[in-house]
Formats: sequence, C-alpha cells, structure tokens
Amino acid sequence: MWLFRSGLVLLVYAIINLYTGVRLLGFFRYFFPSLRAFVFWPVFLAFCYATVLVYLLRLDRIPFFRQTAMFPLPALGYFFLGLLLLDGALLVLRLSGKIPLSPGFRPAGTGIVIGLTVLVLVYGILHVRDIRTVYYEITLKKDASGPPVQVDGQTPVFCRIALISDLHIGAMVDRKWLSKIVDRVLEANADIICLAGDIFDNNLDTMPDREGMTAELRRLKAPLGVYACPGNHDVDRLSFREPGTLDRIQEFLKNADIILLQDEVECIDERFYLAGRRDARPIGSSQGRKSAAELTAGLDRSMPFIFLDHQPVDFLQEEAAGADLILSGHTHRGQFFPGNIATAYIYKKAGGVHYGRWQGTSAQAVVSSGAGSWGIPFRVATNSEVAVIDLRFGK
Repeated sequence: MWLFRSGLVLLVYAIINLYTGVRLLGFFRYFFPSLRAFVFWPVFLAFCYATVLVYLLRLDRIPFFRQTAMFPLPALGYFFLGLLLLDGALLVLRLSGKIPLSPGFRPAGTGIVIGLTVLVLVYGILHVRDIRTVYYEITLKKDASGPPVQVDGQTPVFCRIALISDLHIGAMVDRKWLSKIVDRVLEANADIICLAGDIFDNNLDTMPDREGMTAELRRLKAPLGVYACPGNHDVDRLSFREPGTLDRIQEFLKNADIILLQDEVECIDERFYLAGRRDARPIGSSQGRKSAAELTAGLDRSMPFIFLDHQPVDFLQEEAAGADLILSGHTHRGQFFPGNIATAYIYKKAGGVHYGRWQGTSAQAVVSSGAGSWGIPFRVATNSEVAVIDLRFGK
C-alpha cells in the first residue's frame, strides 16, 4: 500500500510537471520563437526535481542547497493551480463564443499566472515571520490542589501554559527571529512553558550564532519551569543518510535551562504530572519508546496528567493511559495551502487533529501549527504561532 501511494504521488507530480512545463515553454516561445525544447526541458526538470538532485549529488550536507531545493514545490503548486483556473476561464470563453481569443491571449494569461505565483511566494516568505498568539480555555475534570492564579487581572485560572513547537532552529532561523518568538512567549506570563518537539533542524553545526541562540532560549522563564520533548528533527546529524544522536542537543538544552523529558514524568508543584514522550519516529523507533500506559503505571491517577508528545498520532492510547491534556505540534497545519487539506485528512484518520483543539471522551488536546517552519521559511493559509492555554481544574 505504501509503495502504491508513493507511486501515485510521483505520477501526479510528473503530470503536474508536464502540464506546467508545456505551458511555460509556450509562454517563452511566444517571446523567443527560437527556443528549443532540448534546451528548456533539462533546465525545467532540474528545477522540478531539485530536491532529488541535491540528495543524489550529496549536496544535502550544505544547508543552502538543502533549503532552497524545496522552493520548487510551492512554486510549481501555485503555478499549476493558477493555470487550472486560467484554462477553466478560457474554456468558458471559448464555449460561449462571445469573446474572440487572440493568439496572445493564452501567453498573456500565463504571464499573469506567473506574476501572481511570484506574489504568493513573496507573501509566504514574509508571512512566516509574523508570529501570532492563539488562546485556549480548557477545563479538566480532575482537581489540582493549589490556589488559583490571576492573569492580567482577569478570571482566576489554575495554570497558564505557553506552548511552542517546531522552532526548527538551524540554518534558516537566526537570532532575530528566535528572539521575536521568545518575546511573544514571555508576553503570555505563563506558569509553565512547554516545547513540543522539533526544537532543532537536524544539525547543530548549521546554527548561526550558537551562543546567541542559547542566550535567547535561556530567556524563557516560568515559575513552574520550562520543559521540552524531542521531535523527529531533534536528531543531530549532518545528512539524512547518517544516523544521529541527541547528545549535543541534550547538552544544548541543559545549558539553556530547559528540561528535556524523554519518556519521563515530572510532578509539577505537586499539582499535576507532566509526561514528556520520545518521538515516535525516528527517535522512538531507534531508541525505544515507552507506551503511554508504561509512563503512567504506578502513579496517582487521581492527579491530572498532561502529556507532551510531538506527533499527534497517539491520542487514543494516551487517553486510555489516563491523559487529561495532550500538547503536540509536528503538523505545521500543512504549512502552506493545499498542504493543510492533506494534513487535516491524515491526522483525522489517525484519530487526532492536525491543528487546534481535540476532544476525546476523557482527554483533550491542543495541536500547535508551530512557531517556525520546515524546509523553507514559507507559510500560506497557516500561521506561525504561540499557543497560550488557560487551564482550570474540576472539583
């Protein structure tokens, strides 16, 4: 089934490349009639399959090539969608017979689509650094001892959680961007700060200004502490082909005063449990990942349990193990349209959600779209965000 789906995806991508390539060649030939297909197609296909070429040529070791090779995906996607709309409009005009179509009509339309695609790309690059704050109010059925805390003079809450995920600190995230995210987190005046994985982007050596980045993360302060769980990109390695470890990442987070929980449970202020899980893939699969039931075994089930788990794929098992609240990231909410349609389907089928609030029988969850981005710094129809959760406990 996996091979079938992969083959289907590759076939669809090849059709998109053929369709857009034919139209782009026609556009260029309108202005440069002498342009030959044997010149155009190798260049165009190299652009379409830049990610594959970078991998085959082992250029994925170089951050610049690894990141920029992914830009063809949104560029081709939006160009393809624009051409579909253009051809639909041309078909309607042709069938109506009311408006004669000149030979330059199609190239002019293609030029407009190219211009709109460039505008969308520019918007996505700028929009990714616009950090939003989203708020949730969640009431758990279990009680937690301790006095309520007032936030900004408003209704008393028992705990305010600031949730961030998917920072992807690496070649594409500089100190200025990270500082902006940290500022937004600190504005929440949270009791506890949780980082739901993918803090780094695979290789610590690609990080600009390592000492400065450590200083920015060290600014994250909260009365009940700053906790993190690992994500699938929190593996320190030079290339995707090579195995990696968490050793330097653990040391980095320790220096930044962030507690990394790897299948470990902390009792927070004697009020609730916080369980941080290893990531399911690749960390969990290569180093072993405890089940949710193993994490809660022998603990006081009358106390609230909060799970910090990078990928939102284990909600039902965590609920059965006693989880009251699950905090996740990973999906980026698809990062850019129409990816959000795909992720919504995938994670609903997995028993969770790709973004926002999930309501189970006895547990609830919040999935963040992430404060950063993966691959390329680009977002369309999704936001980079910090999630603030005002948590109340039942009596």
